[in-house]
Amino acid sequence: MKKSNNLFFFGLFFMLFISCSPENHQELPQYNPVVYSENFQKIISNDFDENQFTHYIEAGSKKWFPNKDNRKNGYYEFSPFNSNETLNVAWIVLPPINLDLANAKRLTFKCAQHHVVNSEHNDLKLFVSLNFNGNISEAKWTELSFKKPEANSQKYLWINSGIVDLSQFSGIIYIAFKANGGSASTNAGAYMIDDIKVF
Repeated sequence: MKKSNNLFFFGLFFMLFISCSPENHQELPQYNPVVYSENFQKIISNDFDENQFTHYIEAGSKKWFPNKDNRKNGYYEFSPFNSNETLNVAWIVLPPINLDLANAKRLTFKCAQHHVVNSEHNDLKLFVSLNFNGNISEAKWTELSFKKPEANSQKYLWINSGIVDLSQFSGIIYIAFKANGGSASTNAGAYMIDDIKVF
């Protein structure tokens, strides 16, 4: 009799649980498809198309360039080393991204540095524009903050940018990275970017 009572109460509990938790009342996590991604791995096989980016040299002669390490990882890098110029400033603009296709309107990427000892004159910045037409100086750019490698931190250590909020923008956007530095030993460090995603 005791066993029958236990089964009865178990069945009653199970039916109450099911009746209180119908599938249509459960909140499922929102799916956030990636609307743009670039991991630079085609650099390894020499199939990478640099023409998809807009390069602009604001000062000096150095520009962003594709690179790879001995662990078969491709990335993009800016380095003013051996430029023999006091100041180098270079932009790289990603292809246009339709942000209206993104649910979360977020950006993430990885970045690293090597030999950066002075981030005041050897820095990496992130910008977004809604009206870029191929001319950097004519577009309006909004600077966004992100987690970047600190000066004198471990060289070649990839860190996550954190989630960069793009919710203030809509429609077609242009994301740009801007780096500066010089040939002096205190300003000659390099920056690298990788694994860019907008979702």
